[in-house]
Amino acid sequence: MSKLSYRLGFALLVLPACSNPAPADTDSTSDTSTSTSTTDDTQSTAPPTTTEPPTTSTTETSTTSTSEPTTTEAVTSTDTSTTTTTTATDTTDTTDTADTTDTTDTTTTTSGTDTETSSTTDAPDQCADGEQNGDETDIDCGGGVCSPCADGGACLADTDCASQSCVDGFCVTPPGCGDGLKNGNETDIDCGGDECPACADELACVDGDDCLSKVCTDDICVAATCDDTVQNGEESDVDCGGPTCDQCIDGDSCDSADDCASGVCDNNVCSPATCDDTAKNGEETDIDCGGPDCDPCGTGDACLTDADCASGDCTDGVCVGAGCNDGVQNNQETGVDCGGPDCEPCSNLGLVINEVDYDQIDGDSEEFIELLNTSAQPIDLAGHKVVLISGSDNKAYSTYDLSPAGAIEPGQYLVLAKPSFVIPAGVLKINFSGDADRVQNGSPDGIALVRDTTLVDALSYEGAMTMANTGIAGLGVVSLVEGTVLPMNIQDSNIEVRSLVRLPNGFDGNDAATDWALSATPTPGAANVP
Repeated sequence: MSKLSYRLGFALLVLPACSNPAPADTDSTSDTSTSTSTTDDTQSTAPPTTTEPPTTSTTETSTTSTSEPTTTEAVTSTDTSTTTTTTATDTTDTTDTADTTDTTDTTTTTSGTDTETSSTTDAPDQCADGEQNGDETDIDCGGGVCSPCADGGACLADTDCASQSCVDGFCVTPPGCGDGLKNGNETDIDCGGDECPACADELACVDGDDCLSKVCTDDICVAATCDDTVQNGEESDVDCGGPTCDQCIDGDSCDSADDCASGVCDNNVCSPATCDDTAKNGEETDIDCGGPDCDPCGTGDACLTDADCASGDCTDGVCVGAGCNDGVQNNQETGVDCGGPDCEPCSNLGLVINEVDYDQIDGDSEEFIELLNTSAQPIDLAGHKVVLISGSDNKAYSTYDLSPAGAIEPGQYLVLAKPSFVIPAGVLKINFSGDADRVQNGSPDGIALVRDTTLVDALSYEGAMTMANTGIAGLGVVSLVEGTVLPMNIQDSNIEVRSLVRLPNGFDGNDAATDWALSATPTPGAANVP
């Protein structure tokens, strides 16, 4: 048998097997996929589907149910290398009944064993029909229903345009203030004009409104100054206020008190200074106090003079509180640093016993009694006597007339001592009647300073002498204790250099316990020291 005959016979045997699909209940493998099936079915039934032998088959069937017969058109293509079959059927059935049109699109997709079907019914879209209709201002755009038109589209109002700018009946994009171009009515790139921000210095301008500085000179913006007759820069008013210009006068605008010469910015207007405006202004030395017009300032406030302070004491530019040692009569003092409820009693001004040294290491040969005129006037010593009284019998044992010294000037000292006792120049002196043991050593003893029949001053030391007999007619018995008796530990010594002194020097508060103290440095004829 020839090879050609053999091959022909084999083809005849195989062809039937390839033309007929296996039955559903066999074990053969079948993969069939129907991609799209569209059916319009109203009053007619589509003819049966014809299955063709090829592995891949596409069939398009169009059926119109009218008085015409059904027409079926089939197209078949076969690809022997593919085992997938796709069948598409498009059937349209249209029925016109009582001027009613009904169009139904049905799409069915089958893959394997899954089937998905969707059905949609749509009305015509006026904004996508390619025509200018309704209230559209251009084809499918503008108006109240459709989207705004792009640049170039016709328009009646800005809202018809995507750019929101309708110029001369057409949509346009307006010049921008940030596009890097000088356009529109800008005076320089992206600045100036009536739409963009004002321009910086050195940029082009037409008038002051085009410039941040508000000053346009020779068509160029120039920097603000304090004499350009324009409110610009950080000024609060024309050429005043702010951190660089002079302060504004009353009536000018202000942002803070610093903008005003008065120091008062009331409701953004500079106002006159007053003593109750809670600001330091005018001639005040501190807020609402000091100076010639306002009340004196309190403790801790600033001042220029003592008169600026309620305490009367301005120290280093600050008012200090009233004190009993500030050298000023203030608060409730009745004298300088004395009197009143807080300070020591004021010193009695006049002639006082100021220092006494009645016991020495060398056998009491350097004894002295010192007097001081603490007043502001000279004192005539006529009628003045110093009486020394013994505590053993309360009687006077020595009396010294001071009238030979004449008069004692304010602040001048007078010393009673032995004739050879040396005293500073300018100091008055009355000699004792001997060189030693002229003043008794106490326990107790006392000294009285008398003018005529008046006890001027007294001192009782190393005990209290309250019944001292001065021996002076008209004066009689007196107490030598002023206020509180001098404590026993305040006494002279024959083993240490000491003296009894008034501290502060010359202070006489009529209280022995506080007026007197011990000094380790006797100073006859000079101011006392501790």
